[in-house]
Amino acid sequence: MLLALTLMTIGAGATFYQIYVLNIPVSESVTDPVWVIDARVQFRASGNVPVKVQMFVPPGSERYLVLNESFISQNYGVNVNRVGPNRQVTWSVRRAQGDQTLYYRKMLSRRFGGEQTTVETGPQFRARPPLEGVERAAAEALLAPIRQHSADVDTFISETIQRVNNLQDENVGLLLANDTSIDKRARVIETLLAVAHIPVEQVHTLRLAATPSQTPELWLRSFNGTHWTYFNPATGDQGLPDDRIVWWIGATPVSSIEGGSRPNVTFSITSSEVSAIQLAQDSQIVRDSAMLSFSLYDMPVATQEVFSVMIMIPLGVLLILLLRNLVGFLTLGTFTPVLVALAFRETEVLWGIVLFTVITTMGLSLRSYLEHLRLQLLSRLSVVLTFVVILMALISLFGHKLGWERGLSVALFPMVILTMVIERLSILWEERGATNAFKAAIGTLVAATLAHLLMTWPPLVYFCFTFPGVLLVMAGIMLLMGHYRGYRLTELLRFRALAGKH
Repeated sequence: MLLALTLMTIGAGATFYQIYVLNIPVSESVTDPVWVIDARVQFRASGNVPVKVQMFVPPGSERYLVLNESFISQNYGVNVNRVGPNRQVTWSVRRAQGDQTLYYRKMLSRRFGGEQTTVETGPQFRARPPLEGVERAAAEALLAPIRQHSADVDTFISETIQRVNNLQDENVGLLLANDTSIDKRARVIETLLAVAHIPVEQVHTLRLAATPSQTPELWLRSFNGTHWTYFNPATGDQGLPDDRIVWWIGATPVSSIEGGSRPNVTFSITSSEVSAIQLAQDSQIVRDSAMLSFSLYDMPVATQEVFSVMIMIPLGVLLILLLRNLVGFLTLGTFTPVLVALAFRETEVLWGIVLFTVITTMGLSLRSYLEHLRLQLLSRLSVVLTFVVILMALISLFGHKLGWERGLSVALFPMVILTMVIERLSILWEERGATNAFKAAIGTLVAATLAHLLMTWPPLVYFCFTFPGVLLVMAGIMLLMGHYRGYRLTELLRFRALAGKH
C-alpha cells in the first residue's frame, strides 16, 4: 500500500509540476499567438563612402519568450551592442549606392513568459535643470498645486502629466511654446519633474496587434526604489499594458545614419497560431528544467514515434487488469489482448476482428486435426505457425485481386501472436470445454478492441507521452489492484439469485 501511494504521489507530482510550473499544455490542440515584428530601415546611400546605420532593437524581457531574432541585410556587417539600457544594432558596409533597405525581425510569444524576477535598478534623484526667467516662474506656478495634491512620487508624476495636458493653462502654453505634440509635452513633463528632483525616462513601445504599419507609442517611466513604474504622458494612466513591448528608452531617435540620408524606419506586426507544445520546447525555462531536458521530446523523431506506441502499453495492460479483476472478463491472459490490440494498429479494428476470427477459427480446426496425429508440442506449434503464414498470404492475395487494399495489411499481423492464441484456445478447449474457449476468445477480442481504442486515442497518447509521470500513477493503481479480493461484476450477476433468498 505504501509503495503504491509513493509511486502515485511521485507520478502525480511530476505531472502537476509540468502543467502548473513549466506551463506545459495538457492538450495538443492548444495554440498560442506568436507575434512577428518587422522593422524596415530605408535610406539613400551617398555613394563611394562607408555607410553605418544604427538602430535600437528591443532589450531582453522576461515577460516574453523570444523564438527568433534575425537581421536581414545583404553585404552588410551586423553587430549588436549594449548602449545604456538599450540594445543597438549597427549595420556597416564599405561601399553602397542608391536606395538601401535593411530588415530586423523578432518573434515573440507570451506563453512561458513570466513576471520580472531580476533585480531592477534605476536613478532616484535628478539635478535641477537651469531654468531662468518666465520659464522658471511658470514651472514653479505649476508645481505648487501639484505638491499639494500628491502623496508620493507616483501620484506626483500622474498629477504633473494631467497638469501639462491642460492646454488651456497659460503656464503650460508658455512652456510648450506653441508645440502641443506628445514629444514636446513629454519633454515639459520631464523638465517639471526634474525641478522636483524626480527622474523620468522616455520609453517607446509597440502594441502587439496585427497591423501593417505602426508608429511607436511614447510612455514615461520612473524608478520608485524597487521597480519601474510606467505612465502614459497623454492621460497620466499608470501601468504599462500587457500588450505593449518596450522597443527603446530615451529621447534619442530610433535610428541614425552615417554615409547616407533620409533614413526612415517603419514597423509592422503580424501574428500566427503555433502549437503550445512546440513553444514549450523552445522555452528557456523548459529547456533548463531537468525534468524536460530528459523528456521523450529530446529523442529523434523516428524514436519518438516508436515510444508513442510503447508508452501506451501500460495503459492497455491497466485496462485489461480492470476488466479481468473488476468486471470479470475471461481472456487469454493479461498481455495477449494488449498484443492483439497492437496488431489492430496495422489492420484497423473491423478488419482486425475479421482477420482474427477467420484465422483463429481455421487455425483451431487445423489444431484439432493435428491432435489426432499425436504430435509433440513443438512440432504441432511449428505446423500451426506454417499454416497461419499460408492463410495470411492467401488472404492478402485474394484481397489484392478483389481490390481490398486493407487486406494486404494482414501480412503485418503478428503471426506468432496468432499461433499462440490458437494453441492456448485449443488447450482451453480440451481442459474446460468449448464454451469456456469460446468465452475466452470473445473476451480477448472485446478487450483487445477496447484497449486498441484507448491506446490510439490521440489526446490520451499526447498526454501520456508528454507527461510520462502518469506511468507511475498507473503502476500504483496496478499494485493496489493486486490486493483486491472482492467480487467481480459478473459474479454479482451470477449469484444474484442467492442474494434474493436472503
